[in-house]
Amino acid sequence: MPNAKAQAQAPLYPPDEFGAKALHAASAIAEANQRVFGQLLELSSAAATDGLRTLGELQSAASEATRSLFAPVDSRESFEEFRSDPLAWYRKTVLSAFDGAQRTFKLFETSARIVSRDSERIQGAAERSAKEIQQTVSTCASRIRELYATQG
Repeated sequence: MPNAKAQAQAPLYPPDEFGAKALHAASAIAEANQRVFGQLLELSSAAATDGLRTLGELQSAASEATRSLFAPVDSRESFEEFRSDPLAWYRKTVLSAFDGAQRTFKLFETSARIVSRDSERIQGAAERSAKEIQQTVSTCASRIRELYATQG
């Protein structure tokens, strides 16, 4: 009888085997952690790069629109034109104002296109990172399951 009682109280794994399995599990988790951290770092780097590129493109579009909107006007020439033909001067001024509004709307359209393109790039990078992280976690879980499923 004492022999059966001793067997019932015996640990599931011998101490040295349990330690080895725990070490292998910790190693698998550390490797998965390193991969996940690498993917998150890569994603944040891509997002920062795309963000800077987007800001540069937006700034370039805005400065070009502003440059063409505020063309230098010779006040003496404008006054002479007004004196000689006020209706032509008025028509030119109104057309210039409409042209400015049209350029402003074109700037908004260009800005929306730039931001949309950037968000698509970031979404693609995020989806790729999510798949990699999911695969890493799944592989880690499988390794740990295999490690503890085997007896000795």
